[in-house]
Amino acid sequence: MPSARRRLVALTTLLLLAACGGGSGAAKPSPSPTPTPTPSPSPSFDLGALALAFAGSYSGSWMNTTFNTKGTILAVISFDSATQTVTANLTVGGNVLGGPPPPPDTFSGKLGQLGSLGFSGHSPTFGDFTVTSTGPTFVMKAQNIPNARVDHLEADGVLTGTTISGTYKVFLKDGTTADGVFSLAKS
Repeated sequence: MPSARRRLVALTTLLLLAACGGGSGAAKPSPSPTPTPTPSPSPSFDLGALALAFAGSYSGSWMNTTFNTKGTILAVISFDSATQTVTANLTVGGNVLGGPPPPPDTFSGKLGQLGSLGFSGHSPTFGDFTVTSTGPTFVMKAQNIPNARVDHLEADGVLTGTTISGTYKVFLKDGTTADGVFSLAKS
């Protein structure tokens, strides 16, 4: 290809790139400055108000999908704004952990920083337990369950203000597991 023709092809290519905005030699207009908005104060997040909104009675059911057993659940959640304490009274019916329905249980904990809630304790039904929550999700772990067949239990779920739902897994002492689900609605 003669050099004059190569220069013409190169010049044409450069003009096409510049016209399409792809050439590095094309001058680009600088953007107009965007006014900086005045920052507004951060809204305060009232964890107590959120906990109070979740307070109430929830009823529903649980189902062990491995052994096809099921029962009822009643959870009454309250919030003491003076002490920032959340309390859940839990009544579970049916063949719970392979045994008869246990007596009602009470779980209680204080609100923490940044939307967290965590507490631990001992339950006659669930043994040594911890419950942790960040926002609407929660995790419960129960160890040392006073049951000849059950080693421990893990559950996780979501509290929406109108429902509580989730899944659980029971770890049996023989090394097997049993899975289940639970779902409650606010009354």
